Amino acid sequence: MSVALFFALYCLEAGIVFTIMPWTRIWTMNPLLHNNVMVGLWADNPFVRGFVSGLGVVHLLLGVKDILRLRREWRMSRGEE
Repeated sequence: MSVALFFALYCLEAGIVFTIMPWTRIWTMNPLLHNNVMVGLWADNPFVRGFVSGLGVVHLLLGVKDILRLRREWRMSRGEE
């Protein structure tokens, strides 16, 4: 159960970061993305930002689904349902 919980928490954390990060100043001022002109133009594209945010939403949904599944399994093991 601890690995499943770790994965669910990872998905929640990554989902929050991927959903918010492309729209912040950290993304626009990142020297790793802007060392190359082509990569910098690609990273500033709203489609790319939306794609990364979409991956974040998918991570959030997976994390919530796993947390709910773990909660249901925990309740069933205790005999509550």
